[in-house]
Amino acid sequence: MKERIRLLLKKVLEFLGINVGDTVDYISVGNSLPSPLTPEEEAETVARYLAGDKEARLTLIERNLRLVVYIAKRFDNTGIEMDDLVSIGTIGLIKAVGSYNPEKNIKLATFASRCIENEILMYLRKTSRTRTEVSLDEPLNVDFEGNMLLLADVLGTDVESVYNDVEDSEEKRILKETFLGLPERERQILELRFGLYGKEEMTQKEIADMMGI
Repeated sequence: MKERIRLLLKKVLEFLGINVGDTVDYISVGNSLPSPLTPEEEAETVARYLAGDKEARLTLIERNLRLVVYIAKRFDNTGIEMDDLVSIGTIGLIKAVGSYNPEKNIKLATFASRCIENEILMYLRKTSRTRTEVSLDEPLNVDFEGNMLLLADVLGTDVESVYNDVEDSEEKRILKETFLGLPERERQILELRFGLYGKEEMTQKEIADMMGI
């Protein structure tokens, strides 16, 4: 079932033009993920992206997938499956690239790490309502800059506002068309996985158990 969910996620990402190839098996073959851009390559790619180059945007996403895995692994003590953490973190990365502004004088990796962390933490906050309560004072790990990361330090911070005014209607349209074009069974899996259309959000294991896959 995990492989099926990975392939569904891969299908959506590839429809957006993100060529993840076989690197969707990020846990067992993490070293096969694309290597990060050098500072020079990143500056040049960001410049092309801001000039409207769609391929540059995809490159920025692909070449920062390692960052998603790195950050997701720091939350492996939260009781959430790694597959779920990486899936949610990837959404944060896509949002980060879409709203990145180099004029703010912050590195893309630093900005993206905050967005990825925030996406995962918002997911933890949402799922904690139906899970064992997590102490807000419990250290989760250290943040991207080496500081102790507490759940209370991050939930509800200004990082959430990074996305509040960001609207990308084209991506939403593409995702909706992709979703509606999937077979009914695959749509049902995604609805349950991401809590779409009023469905209760479930983990991959919960979906597999419910659907007998």
